[in-house]
Amino acid sequence: MSPIAHVEELPRREVLQTLARRYHHLQNEHKRSGLESGVRRRIEEQLLDVRERFDRLLEEWVPDSELRQAWREHLHNRVAAPAGPAAIRPLVFRGRSEAGAVVEVRGRGGDELEVEIDGSVVARIAGEKDFTPVIPSFRWRFDGVEFGELFDVSNEALDALADFLRNDESPPWEHAAELLADGLIDTNAALTPRGRRALSRRE
Repeated sequence: MSPIAHVEELPRREVLQTLARRYHHLQNEHKRSGLESGVRRRIEEQLLDVRERFDRLLEEWVPDSELRQAWREHLHNRVAAPAGPAAIRPLVFRGRSEAGAVVEVRGRGGDELEVEIDGSVVARIAGEKDFTPVIPSFRWRFDGVEFGELFDVSNEALDALADFLRNDESPPWEHAAELLADGLIDTNAALTPRGRRALSRRE
């Protein structure tokens, strides 16, 4: 399955939440900035950018007009975020065995993880800490089989993520869906251990 096809099958709630959190954070900074300061003008530009991205993604991803309005209320009036669309299930590891089997480990809430091999759920386990190493050659052993890590993310998305971390600029919103889907960032646009491993491979 190609990275784009994989991302397109996933719901987008996390991306909308991430943008809304960024917008609210910028609003707080805007209130604290001086009326005529250059910082205030820069924040205003960032607010506009985030709002435009939010509106565009809302139109693309949420066909229900009432749900779109609920998300706008969340952005502008800080009411609770609506329940839909369904959330992306966090991916903490994807790998392939020497025999070609593909494993995916995803969060289920709390410390519980779900293990899928070749698309079938085979186990539920505890221990997200097992996936915290940041070495680029990370491998995971399950049921006697070792899996080398795979990443289904484009070079463009990785470049944007690296630039964001290096230059402390605005998060790479145009690639947020792809980065979230592959488990490289969390809903606050913070780098995950899997994201650190992906970037380490490029160094």
